[in-house]
Amino acid sequence: MDRRKTLKTLLGAAAGAALVVNSSGCETSPAMATATEAKAKGYGLRTAYEAEREAKLMKETFFTDEEKTTLGVLADIIVPGNEAEPKATDTGIVDFLEFMAIDLPDYHQTILRGGLMWINIEASRRFAGKSFVELDPAQRIEIVEDIAWPEEAKGTEFEPGAKFFDRMRFLTVTGYFTSKEGMKTLDYQGNQPNVWDGVPQEVLDKHGLEYDPKYLPLYVDQSKRDIQAEWDDDMNLIS
Repeated sequence: MDRRKTLKTLLGAAAGAALVVNSSGCETSPAMATATEAKAKGYGLRTAYEAEREAKLMKETFFTDEEKTTLGVLADIIVPGNEAEPKATDTGIVDFLEFMAIDLPDYHQTILRGGLMWINIEASRRFAGKSFVELDPAQRIEIVEDIAWPEEAKGTEFEPGAKFFDRMRFLTVTGYFTSKEGMKTLDYQGNQPNVWDGVPQEVLDKHGLEYDPKYLPLYVDQSKRDIQAEWDDDMNLIS
């Protein structure tokens, strides 16, 4: 599903430094522990602090339009989709990458922007001045093949690009399979209530047991499955 995009000769140390990763960045706040729950756009719950922070981040931008186009091309190389499943860009992956870069700037921004610079320079070096998005599919894959395997690229001129593509692949797969469309490809069911019709009769017979008829309407009545159980002071089931 998506990413990873020769510096040594064209960018030298400047672009190489742009691919160094700083692992700090996740913001925390005491307010998160005491805030009340609040609805936010999308699905799931947010604390009031989280909802406010998310709304603020959604108003910010980091990548240029050209960078977003390149990210989309790379993401679709990583998760190309098929007739039954969506490709990465059908799940809003570019917006996800933008959000992650803004949410964790120290961790993602330098390596992603530096990597985009690297892959465009590599494309230009190999293919007569063209940017990565201007290449045909076979030319794009030629570059990706050289940076898709971090262990093989280690110690070579492709190591900076491999570090970028590794991060890109991780973010693309994460964004894809946590989207609603991506979850459908996994047939993820989540937490759903089951319909319970009681212990099968053959199992009861095997152990010489039977239900007390007086409790059957209380315990095994699917018309009441959405009603919260209640007990009296003597712990007798009421509903």
